[in-house]
Amino acid sequence: MVNRNFIEKITSVIAIAICAYLFYATVFGPYKTTMVHRAIFLAAMLIIFFGSSKPLGKGGLAFGFDWFIIAVSTFSLGYMVIFWEEIISAIGATYLSRLQISLGFIIILVVLEAVRRMNLVLFFLALSGMAYTLYGNFLPGILGHAGMDFDRFVYLTAYSHEGIFGLGTAVAATYLFMFMLFSTTLQETGAGEFFMKFANAFVGNTRGGPAKCSVVASGLTGTMIGSSIGNVVTVGTLTIPMMKKMGFKPDTAAAIEVLSSEGAQIMPPVMGVGAFMMAELTGIPYAKIALAAVIPALLYYVSAYVVVDLESAKLGLKGMPNVERFTTILGQGVQFFVPIGLLFYLLLGAGFTATFAGLLSVLMVIATNQVRKRTRVSAKQVIKIFDKGTRVSAEMTALIATLGIIQQAFIVTGLGPRMSDILVTMAGQDPTSVLIMSMVISIILGMGMPTPIAYLLTAIFVAPALVEVGFPLLAAHLFLFYFAIKSGSTPPVAVVAVVAAAIAESDWWKTGWRAFWYSVPGFFVAYAFVFIPAYLLNGSLLRIIITFVCGFIGTAGIAVAIQRYLFMKMKFWQIILLAAGSLSLTFLYYPLVGLLLIVVPTLSQWLEFRPLKSKA
Repeated sequence: MVNRNFIEKITSVIAIAICAYLFYATVFGPYKTTMVHRAIFLAAMLIIFFGSSKPLGKGGLAFGFDWFIIAVSTFSLGYMVIFWEEIISAIGATYLSRLQISLGFIIILVVLEAVRRMNLVLFFLALSGMAYTLYGNFLPGILGHAGMDFDRFVYLTAYSHEGIFGLGTAVAATYLFMFMLFSTTLQETGAGEFFMKFANAFVGNTRGGPAKCSVVASGLTGTMIGSSIGNVVTVGTLTIPMMKKMGFKPDTAAAIEVLSSEGAQIMPPVMGVGAFMMAELTGIPYAKIALAAVIPALLYYVSAYVVVDLESAKLGLKGMPNVERFTTILGQGVQFFVPIGLLFYLLLGAGFTATFAGLLSVLMVIATNQVRKRTRVSAKQVIKIFDKGTRVSAEMTALIATLGIIQQAFIVTGLGPRMSDILVTMAGQDPTSVLIMSMVISIILGMGMPTPIAYLLTAIFVAPALVEVGFPLLAAHLFLFYFAIKSGSTPPVAVVAVVAAAIAESDWWKTGWRAFWYSVPGFFVAYAFVFIPAYLLNGSLLRIIITFVCGFIGTAGIAVAIQRYLFMKMKFWQIILLAAGSLSLTFLYYPLVGLLLIVVPTLSQWLEFRPLKSKA
């Protein structure tokens, strides 16, 4: 009798098989065409997803339903792989047979069922997209369109590059899979634990040590996870209890972890699914996107570090006792920096494709761990790691394959361009107004939604408006991506804050607002890189260095101003001068005047504080 154990074994075999195929495809190219390649990939991911990752139940009707879905999805996608030439020669929906239309609709239903098990908000959004595509002709005014018959809808959604096999699956079958595998391989070989020890040894003995560990460890872990919630779960389960034990309030500890973890998605080289989508949408190489994000990511963590340091100072916290020596910890896991360094080099220096660079980095993780006896992994362990990495990819694929249904609703109906025109008109063609409205839309769309979906929606109908009023393409998309990330900690629906609050046993509402307040310096960084190209490494070397130094001082200054504390509690006039000077430096608007405005309150604070310090 077929049972769950049998399904588990089958999914493991399929996981390793699809892993081997994708290794082959990365080196030698996809089988037949890209659409066939994506169909093979999606079939394997759906079998793994329904069979193991998100089954309805362990037995009875639920088990039978899962088995039925696996069977029909395999048959539908298998048909597509075998008879792809016949489908493509049909030239649209006109000459597709009833069988082909039926199988296409089954593919749509299976993908909808997959996303229903992952995210109900996205599920209903996909249903709304379908309804709008089919029946939008009944809507009045600017929202209405010519409508679409059922056969054409199925063709565009199930068999074209505008649908399920478009952006979402394209990203999943290339970038996503390889980088998820890279992340899993690093974590399963002990990189996560090492980065925590590394951060602890690096900053643990400074004031508020555990909070600074959260900042440093999240930044390092972000290089392999690229997910805010993933970072909170991975790092926060260790750092939040440590912060509480040291004296931080639960909501403060949770907010610090949220602040640190959200930065993970803008930390190169692995910036999450949204960044891979950006490469597909804009045509800009992923390496260029990752390189452009370096300075904004560094400035984000500068502001986070300053916020945490001053929060610790206000509470009078000390460092952790008995911290291990930095050199000792570094020696224990130096091999983990090799594959990460290799990935940086292959992407940013050697110009390899992101997928091929990811594959070589995966192999390098395994190779470097073989050097030492205590870190060696056997062939059986490698297979288990690849199996686990593929299962993680299956869950993400089930989520983002639905993007095609939503995307085609915006594209084929013309809704995206119309919404963009409305936005520009409402803002009166003013670039700053368009930028502010875009930020608000990104945050609202991201409430309760995964970052990739929030980013995609804004990229389709908001990014064109930003480009139309004069902002560079890359800067516009990074801006929207940034605020899609920050929506995770912005009340009233702050999913990342909810996860962190659950770990800290705190009020998620207070956690969300505190994390939002801590993020304010980073908000200004996002506005700065849209207006000043040098923040995205666009310009002469001297210009980039000057911009970075000004941004460094300015961002740190804004962080001090929002904490209202430097050496001691700041007076109102000191906060105003410091904030004005810091903004002036960050935006390179009379930077020398800005520097002077920063020096005056800083010197005033020091002169007030020094006599108190000498008495202490």
